[in-house]
Amino acid sequence: MRAVIFDMDGVIVNSEAQWKSLEAAYFRELAPSWTTAHDERAVGLGVEDLHRFLVKEFDIELSKRDFLDHCDLTARKVYEQNVDCAEGFLDLARELKHKGVATAIASSSPAHWIKMVVDRFALTPLLDTIVSADDVGGQTKPLPDIYLEAASRLKIPTVECLAIEDSSIGVLAAKRAGMKIAAYRNGTNDAQDLSIADFELGGFSGLSVEKLAAHLRR
Repeated sequence: MRAVIFDMDGVIVNSEAQWKSLEAAYFRELAPSWTTAHDERAVGLGVEDLHRFLVKEFDIELSKRDFLDHCDLTARKVYEQNVDCAEGFLDLARELKHKGVATAIASSSPAHWIKMVVDRFALTPLLDTIVSADDVGGQTKPLPDIYLEAASRLKIPTVECLAIEDSSIGVLAAKRAGMKIAAYRNGTNDAQDLSIADFELGGFSGLSVEKLAAHLRR
């Protein structure tokens, strides 16, 4: 395990629950037949993929520009005001850096959304690289491109990287990239099928580099 690559939403910060709460009325206004099952299918999608999903699934007229502008406004509330950093994440990230394990964020979110989180929680010194949807031409999860780009930047083979993911889409992307995967259970993603991950984590509190490595040896 030479690198640990973190998804952002639902892993580093509790944003998935925040997005669901803030966007519930908006989605039901756009698509009255929207259900909690659609909530689960949307988890992990990049914002442009979510727009395509809405248009295709519900046959609605919704310009991408209007949708992205709406989401940008919501993102400011989510990332600059509402989210908390996952308990224990900062301690784990510091230990990983101290012990020479590379760290990265690999997220389907736009770069300017990720920057809000990185700036708010002062994550820059703890990360070796950040890969967003913008860095791979929108080829977001479940495609492996974001994870492949992160490994390439770190100059570490994917088989020596551990991805930490909270969504079925993200787990599939990391698997396709050839990485080991820790499924992260955050208390709101029980409906996500993470069964192809190598092991599960229930949180970062008390988690150490040695404990992560022990999981991989099992």
